[in-house]
Amino acid sequence: MTHARAKLKESAFIELNRDCVLPTIYGSEHPIKRWRGHRLVGIDSSLVRLPASEEVGQTFGWKEASNQHGATGTRYPEARLSVVYDLLNRVGLDARLEPSTMGEVALAIQQLEHLQSGDVEINDRGFTGYVYLASVWQRSRHFIGRCSTGSFLTAQEMFRRNRANQSQMVWLFASPGQKAECRRLGLPLKMRVRFVSLRLPTGELEVLATSLLDEALYPTEEFLTVYHRRWGHETFHLMLKGRLELENFSGRTVEAIRQDVQAAVLLANLESVLSEPTQAALTEQSTSETQPLQVNRSNSYHALKDQVLDLLYRDIPASTVIEKLMKLFKGSPVCFAL
Repeated sequence: MTHARAKLKESAFIELNRDCVLPTIYGSEHPIKRWRGHRLVGIDSSLVRLPASEEVGQTFGWKEASNQHGATGTRYPEARLSVVYDLLNRVGLDARLEPSTMGEVALAIQQLEHLQSGDVEINDRGFTGYVYLASVWQRSRHFIGRCSTGSFLTAQEMFRRNRANQSQMVWLFASPGQKAECRRLGLPLKMRVRFVSLRLPTGELEVLATSLLDEALYPTEEFLTVYHRRWGHETFHLMLKGRLELENFSGRTVEAIRQDVQAAVLLANLESVLSEPTQAALTEQSTSETQPLQVNRSNSYHALKDQVLDLLYRDIPASTVIEKLMKLFKGSPVCFAL
C-alpha cells in the first residue's frame, strides 16, 4: 500500500481539479454566480499542524508548543495553507502548502496568476498594503480590501470622521521604502483608488479600499454585502479542517500530506458541483411563507467521502453514483435565515 501510494503524486488531484472539475463548473451550460458581471475571489491562508516526523519537520519547519505558562518543551511541524477561492460559487481554484514562516502576502501574490481578467479579489486587513494592491491592479484584476485604522491616510481620516456611506477617490503613491520593491516587481508607483466607509451591524465603522472607481456602476451601499462574502472563505478553511478532517492526515510523509491537501480541495469542489442541482430543487420547494431550505453540508460532505472512490475509480457508471448522491444530499435539509 505504501509503495503504491508513493507512485501517486499530488499533481494527480491538481490535474483532476484543473482539467475535469473546474471546466465542468465554469462550462457554458453551468450557471455561474457573479456580482455585477464579476467573479468574487478571495486569497487567504491558515496554519495547519502536521504529523511529527523528521522529514515533514525539515520540509515545513518546526513550531514550539506553548501554553499560558510559556514553552512546553515540545514541538511539531507547521505549514501555511493558502487557497484561492471563488466566494460565490464555493470553488477552490488553487491550494498551496508552504512552510508557516512564508508570509501570507508573498504567497498570495504568487497565486494571483489563478485570477482571470475582471475578477474582484476580496481581502482582509493583513493584505491591504500598497504592494499587494498594486500587484492585483497590475494584472488587470480588481480588489476590495479592508483597511485597518493605521493604514492609508485617507482611511485614517475616514475612521476619524466616523461617517458611513462616504466615497472618496485619491491617488496612492508607493512609499520611499516600497519603491525599490515595486520597481523589482514591475509595479506602478502610483494608482487611483476609491475608499468607501460602511457601518457594520455592530455600529463599528469599516473602511474599504477598491479599484472599482465608478460610483454609478458600483454603489457604495453595496460594498457591505459584497465584502461580507469573504466570510465564505473563512468557513471553507474551517470545513477543510473540520468536516473533511484535513489535519487527520492519512500518512506521515511530505507527499502523503500534500496528497491529502489537494484531495480535500478536490472533494470540496466535487461537493459544490454535485450538490448544486439538489440545492436548486430545494430552493424551488421553498415558499414565501417558509424559510429557504439548504443542503445539509455536513451530510453532503460525508456522503461524498463515502462514494468518491466509486465515482473516480471503480467500474460503476458515474450516473448511478451521482443519482445515489443526489438522494443522500436531499436528506435532512436545513433552514437558513435570509
